[in-house]
Amino acid sequence: MVPLGKEPPEFGCIEFWVDRQPVSLQAKGDKKREFKEFVSVIIKSAGFLLTGDIEIRIEWHIHEQKRYETDTSADTDNIIKPLIDALCGPSGIMIDDNQVQCITCLWIDSYQYDSEKIKITIKYFDDEFISKKGLVFINMGNNLCLPLCESNSQIVQNIIIDTWQQMFVAKKNLLSQGLDYYGAKGVMPIQRVFHKSRITEFKIIELEDKLAQIKS
Repeated sequence: MVPLGKEPPEFGCIEFWVDRQPVSLQAKGDKKREFKEFVSVIIKSAGFLLTGDIEIRIEWHIHEQKRYETDTSADTDNIIKPLIDALCGPSGIMIDDNQVQCITCLWIDSYQYDSEKIKITIKYFDDEFISKKGLVFINMGNNLCLPLCESNSQIVQNIIIDTWQQMFVAKKNLLSQGLDYYGAKGVMPIQRVFHKSRITEFKIIELEDKLAQIKS
């Protein structure tokens, strides 16, 4: 794997290997935390977070005998959640697991009994990402948050937030006039919103507090 940089690869695909056994969803918390830290080291050079819908393929390379003749390996459906969680958050490469639109998970015979590894392939839209530098989330109301880069000047931040406010007001007005969710969604930012409950690891600022901060 080529080390990840400030921006994701332009061709919309990231591939890397995790040279170890996966962790089951039923594993103890400390084991899952250790696994997440292990994966974080592999992707730590990423200076970005993917912000749009994502497709993930998980290939678990494990000896066939372990799968068929022992009870030491997890079921394929149980290794998915810990892997996805390891990719999310400030130290990951995406914000939250609700971005995952499609998952393929399979095991492949590795022919090496004492060696297990996982190949992860992530596909995404090239321009749907944000820099980790200066990243905060603005709660625009109803616990709906949008990512903002505080590395930009206060003037730029003010313009972005003012535009967002107009969009949220327009959506509310359209809904009040009987338009459905999909119709009203057309006036919203291209950037998807994230519910506050899904981004607790990130810095979240209430809209009023951010506006006061910009004006001070």
